[in-house]
Amino acid sequence: MAAVGPAMALDYCPGCGRTVAPFELNEVGCGVCREEGRPFARVFRTAAYHGGFAEVFRRYKYVGHENLELFLARNLAREIFQSECYDDIDVLVPVPTCWQHRLRRNLQSSGQAFHPAEGLARLLSKHTSIPYAPLLNRIRGGRSQVGLSFTARLENVRGKFRLARGCQVAGGRVCIVDDIMTTGATVRECAKVLRRARASAVYVAVVARAGEDAASLNLV
Repeated sequence: MAAVGPAMALDYCPGCGRTVAPFELNEVGCGVCREEGRPFARVFRTAAYHGGFAEVFRRYKYVGHENLELFLARNLAREIFQSECYDDIDVLVPVPTCWQHRLRRNLQSSGQAFHPAEGLARLLSKHTSIPYAPLLNRIRGGRSQVGLSFTARLENVRGKFRLARGCQVAGGRVCIVDDIMTTGATVRECAKVLRRARASAVYVAVVARAGEDAASLNLV
């Protein structure tokens, strides 16, 4: 795992998860996220999608190494533990996906569908003792986010998520969990749903934060 070290050691903006230099930050984030605004309070990430870490991530997501999922979840849990927000998080909520977009692991002989965000959220719950709850549903299908621009990604997920039937988040402090954050369009839309449902705070936890060119690398 030595090859993943450099990508995990990079400084990142807690406001948006982008890799930044220390001088770019202040108490509310970096210049980019201050200008864009965001519906979530903070991002936790394990690493930048870069170098050896990118290769490990691809093996985890597309091939099916269970030990890698555990490794990534443990390191993401450490990020949450070490933050000042740990005691503020009430529940971990995976980003939902429609059945058409569920991935299948090549090494999984049963062909069982694989949802990275769900698996990560369950493991994070185990390692942080923060409850897990699938509070969001995806209500429509649509195109994959791969290859779309930031504006097109925002439009592609608009209106695609809703609070699960019977769930209440009013006053709650929710952490959205996903495997990778590229433009942030998906977690933004999920956060907006939760804020409209009167969640008092929304956080985001991802394994990796990709650069602006990540769409060309076939990332979701």
